[in-house]
Amino acid sequence: MTAKIMAAGVALWMACVAAPVRAQEEDNRPKFGPDATPITRAAEYVRHALAPDYWALAPFYVPQSTGSACSLASVTMMLNALRGLPGLASDRLVTQRQLLDAVGDEHWRDAVAENGEGISFTELELYVRRSLDAYGLTNAEVEVFRPRDASPETLAELRRILTENEQGDSDIILLAYDQGTLTGDLGYGHIAPLGAYDAASRRVLIMDPDRSWYVPYWSSDVKLLDAMLKPDRADPEGSGLIRVRTRRVSG
Repeated sequence: MTAKIMAAGVALWMACVAAPVRAQEEDNRPKFGPDATPITRAAEYVRHALAPDYWALAPFYVPQSTGSACSLASVTMMLNALRGLPGLASDRLVTQRQLLDAVGDEHWRDAVAENGEGISFTELELYVRRSLDAYGLTNAEVEVFRPRDASPETLAELRRILTENEQGDSDIILLAYDQGTLTGDLGYGHIAPLGAYDAASRRVLIMDPDRSWYVPYWSSDVKLLDAMLKPDRADPEGSGLIRVRTRRVSG
């Protein structure tokens, strides 16, 4: 992380790292800031609601393999959730290493290596599509939502997407956002799957792959929109989310 925080207050997608720099005087700060609640203190929704995406993702929840590999871990979880548990003993789950080999893109491999630069939101869409192709999910639909403002209309559209996504496990959302906006830590660009959306409380559950520091946590949809709008060098207009839906083929 120290090599990637180039200036105070500047959030970089290209600094998707697992270990934020923490000054010694910050050691006694709470693990989460006021805008994030860990699932360990708020598990009621996933216990009592259907929460289809959470239960599709939870068996395949993995930490990012390097400090720069949040995109790789997130896409790996997405693929496993959409494919489901293979039926044969000879069938492998998708791993981060296998995914890199299957896609065969040296830029992505270098970007997610230890001390790599990470990827931008635009590149994330590219690698999501290439990963789907690599694993034969060629009938999947990819929807990109990139908010341009924090208006009531934009928030309503975000809530519509989140609510629709919560109806079943045939679609998975990957969030691209400024992590510090939600966790209260240093701000930098980050990627994580959406675990659930509680429309009644208007909270999102983020399956953060930054497992050296975090567990899944809840935050408000308003704060999520704020985090997606946060500019950075790679994406000066902010980022957003990518929703991948698999089409059901009859017969």
